[in-house]
Amino acid sequence: MKAIILAAGKSTRLYPITLESPKCMLQVGDKKIIDHQINWLRQCNISDILVVTGYRNHVIESHLNEDVRFIYYPNYENTNNLATLYSVRDELNDDVVILFSDVLLSVKLLYRCINSSDNICLIVDTKNITDKTMRVIIDEDFITDIGGHIPVEQADANFIGVAKFAVDALDDLVVKMGELLRDDTYLHDYYTIALRDWSACGGKVSYIEVDQDYWVEIDTVEDYRMVELDGIDLSSLL
Repeated sequence: MKAIILAAGKSTRLYPITLESPKCMLQVGDKKIIDHQINWLRQCNISDILVVTGYRNHVIESHLNEDVRFIYYPNYENTNNLATLYSVRDELNDDVVILFSDVLLSVKLLYRCINSSDNICLIVDTKNITDKTMRVIIDEDFITDIGGHIPVEQADANFIGVAKFAVDALDDLVVKMGELLRDDTYLHDYYTIALRDWSACGGKVSYIEVDQDYWVEIDTVEDYRMVELDGIDLSSLL
């Protein structure tokens, strides 16, 4: 299995603190967010880690040096991560776990996702549904819809930004992403929109619940200040 960390975005909702570097480079405890993610992946025995960069790519690359692989996505200013992930579709040739670069979660939770027996497995939070992350609809134990268009009051859970894909599912995922990107209206969408189409065509999108494990997404200045003020028991991530 390999890991892909999507770290190309400009993180404008975190301005001004991300004016000089991407949000994955924010310090949390004794490490940058991306350092935490790489550390957890290695604890889960994943050594092939690809970071897809864009905004301020040199900051990430010089920090991580040769610890991981990099691919630069030049059109990051005009698209969202649907196009970012599609740009590295040649890398979708093995089982893969895909992470948004702004999420902190426990190694236990990541391990549960990686070791799911399902072809597609998303991590979701059914207990604390907010408007800060993508919502999902669940029907008969499978995710049938996902995205920011789902009202909070109608949602069954939030997607936390981490998903595992078995190689058997990836060809179809790439096809779905390519079909969507033929229409420029989808350039600013997340790759998860392809999962909505997958489900509509009869595909099974499975999930695991956060339960008592820790996670947080740092998407706004308020999110980051709360993490800084509340602090994180870093042992809860191990």
